[in-house]
Amino acid sequence: MDANDRRRGSGGVLRVAAIPVAVLIAGAGCTATVAALTASTLPTVRVTVGEEPAPRDPGPPAAEEEPDGPPDPESAEPGPPEPGTEGSGPQGAEDGQDSAGPHTEGVPPSAYTGASTAFGPFHVVVDTCYTDTSITDGMGTHATAPSGMEYHIYRLHVTNEGSGPAVFDTAGTTALTTDGKEFVNDAEAEFTVAWDYLWDEINPGTTVTSYVVLTAPVGTEFSEVMLGGVAPITPG
Repeated sequence: MDANDRRRGSGGVLRVAAIPVAVLIAGAGCTATVAALTASTLPTVRVTVGEEPAPRDPGPPAAEEEPDGPPDPESAEPGPPEPGTEGSGPQGAEDGQDSAGPHTEGVPPSAYTGASTAFGPFHVVVDTCYTDTSITDGMGTHATAPSGMEYHIYRLHVTNEGSGPAVFDTAGTTALTTDGKEFVNDAEAEFTVAWDYLWDEINPGTTVTSYVVLTAPVGTEFSEVMLGGVAPITPG
């Protein structure tokens, strides 16, 4: 082996030996870099997403406002009806009718007994009232009511309270039924029972018996009689 071969052989050994050394050095460098990075302190970043603020204390409830004036009468609830208003009595009282006005309930003829009125100079009192299908003067004169009809007979005591003689005339007398129908007096029937007192003058202070007669369907009831059309006779 010559000198050149020896130089080539020693150079190859050196190159082979240098490779592991280089690897070791490179590995040491990487290890040092990782250690340095691990030892360094990185900044901490906090991210808060959707965090709500702490609830506020609402404090004491606000006082309720009091109205400055009296409550509105229209908004107030209605109280119970007062006595005498709607629903508390008969229909006549609601309409303001006088209790002495015409009766709308059942009125038998006997309810007129004792009723009185002033008619011109006369004071008139109903002695009795009744119904019948026939009438008579007691001296042979009589009359009969048509079929389905009857007489309403008012026997009257008539006193002349005036200062001179006067004639008691029943012409124009009307009667109102309880269902609102009007009848007029039956002059012919009155003449049958009271012919001796009609058209005769009655002296002052004298009391005579006379009659008012009305003819009406059987069962009719009168709530008011207007003597001569002007003097009311109402049942008691």
